[in-house]
Amino acid sequence: MQGVPGFYMDEDGRWTVKFHRRTSGILIPAVGIDGLIRGAQILLDTPIKNKDDPPDKAGTKYIWLSSSNRNMGVTSGSPVHFIGNPCSRTIYITEGLLKADIAHMLMDRSFVAVAGANNTQQLDPLFGVLAQNGTELIIEAADMDKFNNHMTSRGASRIYLMAKSHGMDCRPLTWNPNYKGIDDWQLALRKKERQAKKKPILCFKESFLWGQCSFESINGCIEVWQTEHKKGISLMEYLGLSSTEYEAYIQSGAGELKTLLKSQQSCRRFRIYQLDFDGERRTIPFAFKGIDALHKADYTQPPAMEYRLMCEDKLVCPWDSSETEILDRIFSRYSGALPEGYHGRSLAPSDVVELYDREKRSYYYRDKEDFVPVGFSPFFAKPMKEIEQSLPKWIDGT
Repeated sequence: MQGVPGFYMDEDGRWTVKFHRRTSGILIPAVGIDGLIRGAQILLDTPIKNKDDPPDKAGTKYIWLSSSNRNMGVTSGSPVHFIGNPCSRTIYITEGLLKADIAHMLMDRSFVAVAGANNTQQLDPLFGVLAQNGTELIIEAADMDKFNNHMTSRGASRIYLMAKSHGMDCRPLTWNPNYKGIDDWQLALRKKERQAKKKPILCFKESFLWGQCSFESINGCIEVWQTEHKKGISLMEYLGLSSTEYEAYIQSGAGELKTLLKSQQSCRRFRIYQLDFDGERRTIPFAFKGIDALHKADYTQPPAMEYRLMCEDKLVCPWDSSETEILDRIFSRYSGALPEGYHGRSLAPSDVVELYDREKRSYYYRDKEDFVPVGFSPFFAKPMKEIEQSLPKWIDGT
């Protein structure tokens, strides 16, 4: 066991491994491009916190399995982790060994992982090997922290310089910013696919009032009800109509029902503002974070000069819909699979939504799970780009 990180010789001259209760957890191997294990991290069962740490500090979640301070013990250092095909034309770079393993399994792509955002020194010799193996493109897939954390941003920048020094191209991968890491995003995509299969179908009336179908869709709904023989469900229930609406439909026809339903519809106009990075390598401390991060950055309201108008649209909805319901619908429409013609990114924490009509304007900051009313000065926000200039840089698919 001599020379194997984590092992050492005890007082009785026996080889043993440096494990104890405080560092119990899951072992995650760091594998080299040759397939050999170079070291192992421990994902701790209980994060380690120092006595002087503030209560809200998360604590250390990962440590290296090391025995450098014991007899005949050694440390692994901080080796780079590789998983996939070492001769791939395209290689993805991320932070975190387990994250790379999960992303590789979900995406069937080759991944390199560093153990920390600034732990990029050992990438240089690996990039030299990859370039010789035929790799042409490095995809930088660092966490969304690169938009709000200087350390993560600097680490990502070094990846570009290293790739270029070895004659390889390097491009960023950005995704739905509601998910911090590439593994979180990929897992969420799978979860959404499963949920979509189980998602209940709205009745005709609800779909029509929310502008999700035309009135003529009623004919298709009636045909489904007839052909599938919905046992125990009357046509009135299946369409979601009240007794008054159903009676009007039976006695006076589709025109009368359409008039009744149209009277229950409203149209709410809205705008979406998002932080504008515009290709710059810079960080904004509250980017993609909740309202607490905005306040911690010493802002009482979102600084409009950091934002750009990304969308101006309208939402058809029932006339008695609350603003919470309307905001939830907007979030649902503009997160995940994005509407055609929309060139912003998915709605995420730090975005601002404006609801307006002839009488008033209201502004809402997207928090972690919901929307919070805020003040906002749209006059200082950057105007919406011309469509031909606004190229989609954010993706929400595989």
